[in-house]
Amino acid sequence: MQGDPGAHKAEARTRFNAAAAGYDAGPGVFAHFGRRLAATVGIAAGNRVLDVASGHGAVLFPAIQQAGETGEVIGVDFAEEMVRAANEKAAGLGLGPCVRIMDAENLEFPDGSFDRVLCGFGIMFFPDQARALAEFRRVLKPGGRLALSTWKTHQAIEVEVALVSAGIVVPRLPGWITESADLAQLLIAAGFGSVQVDADTFSFRYQDAEEYWRQARGTGMRRTLDALDQAKTEQVRATLMERMRPHQKDDGFYLGATALLATAIR
Repeated sequence: MQGDPGAHKAEARTRFNAAAAGYDAGPGVFAHFGRRLAATVGIAAGNRVLDVASGHGAVLFPAIQQAGETGEVIGVDFAEEMVRAANEKAAGLGLGPCVRIMDAENLEFPDGSFDRVLCGFGIMFFPDQARALAEFRRVLKPGGRLALSTWKTHQAIEVEVALVSAGIVVPRLPGWITESADLAQLLIAAGFGSVQVDADTFSFRYQDAEEYWRQARGTGMRRTLDALDQAKTEQVRATLMERMRPHQKDDGFYLGATALLATAIR
């Protein structure tokens, strides 16, 4: 990625700390795809697992369940509030702290430490994706498996479309990956083998447009949405309602999201 990596990381940390309280608001989109990612990589009882960019633990907690009492799952995230929230959730489940503050591009683990490395919706936020993937590969045991996800169609796409229709530019990160071939090539270039990328689509139920809006504020769009004046906010929300109306059923609104789930072997 271009620009100052340090500044990029500082801005992203601030953004994720601000979003931590409302993260994965709504029907639990991250939680759904977190379960799917953990299942895709094939975690066995007794495995040692690293979850990078843990957030609230969408991938972490399914991995803990699969690794069982004989396994070990460690989560890392660079946003302090995300780490606090994940460890608070762990305490509520009767677990000890399992997430620590750490930079994905500088993992503080010895070579060959893990059977599995997972990263749910994190790779697009790393200023140096090649370095992060090199770190993932380094801490994996030979024959260990990597699993990561990106968005093909993200969970708040209708808000983004409504913003664009109002003439508001929604910034996309330089490392944003929406195509299976691009994601596969990134992993191959990093030295991984047996790369497989599958598109996984699911339709989520929202009680109303307000719930969908709250979900969008729990993403990287929060800063854009909060900067709107009242007139623009009303315009965007009206457009959103029009776009959601065709997806309305008796018990709410059903809107889909599509994740790319990639697996590879060291």
